[in-house]
Amino acid sequence: MAVFLSGTALGVGLGGLMATLPWRAARARAQAKAELAQSGRAALARLVGLALHECRETTLRLLGEAQALGSIAAARASAAAIAGLSRSLLGLADDLEAHLEPSASRKVLHEEALALAPLIDEAVATITASLGPSQRQWRVAPEIATLSLLADRRALRQALIRILGHAARSSHHGDWIEITAEARAEGFSLAVSDEGTGLAVPEPGGGNGLDSRGIGLGLTLARALIEAHGGRLAIEATPRIGSRVTLELPATRLLCAARYA
Repeated sequence: MAVFLSGTALGVGLGGLMATLPWRAARARAQAKAELAQSGRAALARLVGLALHECRETTLRLLGEAQALGSIAAARASAAAIAGLSRSLLGLADDLEAHLEPSASRKVLHEEALALAPLIDEAVATITASLGPSQRQWRVAPEIATLSLLADRRALRQALIRILGHAARSSHHGDWIEITAEARAEGFSLAVSDEGTGLAVPEPGGGNGLDSRGIGLGLTLARALIEAHGGRLAIEATPRIGSRVTLELPATRLLCAARYA
């Protein structure tokens, strides 16, 4: 009797196991299919991201060529049209990139001690090369050479390139772009000011023409990367006067000992 019961129990057990096998196989196939789809979406996002990068670099150079051409009186009308088209294409690239980077603020940071001045120099060199013959006059505050930050190098570099690129496309050939810093007990800020057109859209009904939003002009990704560091991005723009983008970080990210007002 015991042997019969054991055999019966074994049969029931095997039967239950066999019944679950098709369900497990189906779940495994569904998971593999989901992973394949996710991999495909990631590959497509990388491809589109590379295309947007090339589009932005090419268009920024086109803008530089147009601005250089604008110095010739007979070609100014055509140059203005090309510059306008270039800014429109850059805006399109920014909008597409914003949709590709919805989780930028949730990326894992690989933090290290970074000297700020070399990163700014890299970003300036990148924008200068992209503009081609059109030039900007860069003025970097000397105290920046003494500053070091705790940050993700790649993320901070990308944010700086976006911020300086915004200043370059908002300004014109020969304009000044100023980079200043301020360190206080409550935090650190880096400001990029240009004397260009003030491309940000004014607040509806705003009397002073300032816009604290300004996102959508190449700064969406920059804002997400700075927020990932616990900071924020503030944008001000006044038509025909210029714009100012301020990168603010908590005081804990400033590694230098000296403070200045």
